[in-house]
Amino acid sequence: MNVLITGASSGLGLELSRRFFAMNNHVISTDPDPKCGPMFTTWDARNSNASAELVSSMQSCRMARVDVLINNAGINAIKKFEDLDQDFITEIMQVNFVAPVLLTQALLKAGMFHVGTVVCNVISDAAWRPMRHSLAYNCSKAALDMATKQMARELTKPYGLTIFGVRPGKMRGTGMSNYIDRSVCELRGWTSEEADAYFRTNSLTGIEFEPTAVAQFIYQLCTTSMPISGACIDLAG
Repeated sequence: MNVLITGASSGLGLELSRRFFAMNNHVISTDPDPKCGPMFTTWDARNSNASAELVSSMQSCRMARVDVLINNAGINAIKKFEDLDQDFITEIMQVNFVAPVLLTQALLKAGMFHVGTVVCNVISDAAWRPMRHSLAYNCSKAALDMATKQMARELTKPYGLTIFGVRPGKMRGTGMSNYIDRSVCELRGWTSEEADAYFRTNSLTGIEFEPTAVAQFIYQLCTTSMPISGACIDLAG
């Protein structure tokens, strides 16, 4: 299979690349790791033309189809409501919501999808769980959550695609989780122990998932024939 994964330089994206590559799939990633097969590095989610450029690069390499697309790239930034500004909100919405939609559209219009192609959007429990100082991030994930359902509604029957979302909880040792741990302590004046206690109290499970476990779960969903188009699946309860 040809598998396109965005945001694979670390964390979940990297584990997804490793998992698919280990099972003899052709993995294309927007953030390269030499152990995960041929990759492209020209896709920048902040660039409004990046999706068209990535599709063009793939076509120039005679890659005619994509069997699995995993929209995993995302950014988070913590800021008090009083300090929010348009550029800050726009960048997070662009990367987390607009870019996945436009990349999916670009591949569809280029004829690179086929009956049976799977599109997985990595969302977050932030799509439904309000969190202090994370308005832009939460709204971007809520938008991607609805976009996933809308894309499934519009593209499943006409094109034979399976489109679903996964909402992981907090994952251990990823760049985003490390950023959150550091920024929350700085913003609220907490120790790391206080921040950990807050997470465990407010999380439904109190568990930080291992990226390898989440990657395995997504791999199984993407490679098993299941009628899950339109589903957004919570891993954090």
